[in-house]
Amino acid sequence: MRHSLLTWMLLASGCAFAQSPAREVSMCKQTTLRLKAASAGASRYEWYRNNELIIGSGAEELIVSEEGTYKAIGVNDDNCISQESIHIIIKHHTPKAVDDAAEGFVNNDIVLDVLKNDLTVCADFDGATLAIVEQPASGNAVQVDGMLKFSPLHNFVGQVTITYTIRDKTGQLSNIANVKIDILTNPLPVKLAYFDVSKQESLAKLEWGTAMESNSDHFDIERSLDLKDWLRIGTEKAAIESNVKRNYWHTDSLPESGTNYYRLKMVDADNSFTFSRVRSVHFPEFSWAEVYPNPVDDMLYVVIRNKQVKNIRLISNSGHVRLSRPVTSSSFTIPMKSYPIGMCYIHFEQDDGTVKIFKVMHQ
Repeated sequence: MRHSLLTWMLLASGCAFAQSPAREVSMCKQTTLRLKAASAGASRYEWYRNNELIIGSGAEELIVSEEGTYKAIGVNDDNCISQESIHIIIKHHTPKAVDDAAEGFVNNDIVLDVLKNDLTVCADFDGATLAIVEQPASGNAVQVDGMLKFSPLHNFVGQVTITYTIRDKTGQLSNIANVKIDILTNPLPVKLAYFDVSKQESLAKLEWGTAMESNSDHFDIERSLDLKDWLRIGTEKAAIESNVKRNYWHTDSLPESGTNYYRLKMVDADNSFTFSRVRSVHFPEFSWAEVYPNPVDDMLYVVIRNKQVKNIRLISNSGHVRLSRPVTSSSFTIPMKSYPIGMCYIHFEQDDGTVKIFKVMHQ
């Protein structure tokens, strides 16, 4: 068992008592947290969990592993007590189950890796604990090897919703997530062997393969944040005619924070089309921007992720503004050879005046 965090709890001295604000701290189950109190003149401390005195805890430090609300009170040699410390609310990290969406076809079972875009902080998922919370209104859902298998009723066409939870290997339970599945009648213009989306650092990589193509022209790659509005983010040329397995891939270099949904629009030579199943991947909150390489000697690449950024300034270490320009594109370059060598700072500015500063070494 290891100490995962040190939290200070400063107390005001004097014979007084007042309710103090609370601070929430998350920690992994099966780890410990070290709380440390400090009060001028205190010779001992009283520690409380959920307002109950912890017997035998008179030192300035307390090692805890259980969830609860903790506080400390300093006591001096005259038994005069300090004010309460802030209240530390300790919670164990729980896995996050992320909503999914998919498409299937009439009279065909569909197997979904719903854990692929779920998030866990402390331990891997325990696939055997994937539990169906609510069955769909039509058809049946079961857990198979850590995946969700849905079997629609015969000739059923429409949308169903399934809910599930998952535990990590420490036993922590996730929230309830929704899986929406649309069962369609239209056949695909090409026979897809697979379609997957994976997260690679700050990128989303889409990979798919076809077992057969007939009169196919191209694939449009589309992304959505709400499953309603879809944006085309790329196009890949199809094979036109093929009876052998072909593999394709596309990289989304600028996914959004949160859940990104992807689908393929498969277009024939006569402009008829149909869509693939929907795949999704979840990204945490991104940094305002990416600036690379750093150090830099020639061309500096800038990728803006915060859509509220409206202006950028390049400022030398001496405080001189070397560049000031509005942001009109999500990615651009800055030729650095024309600027003095040394440390410089890039200011990203929002309309409301908020500024984020990146440090760059020009060599």
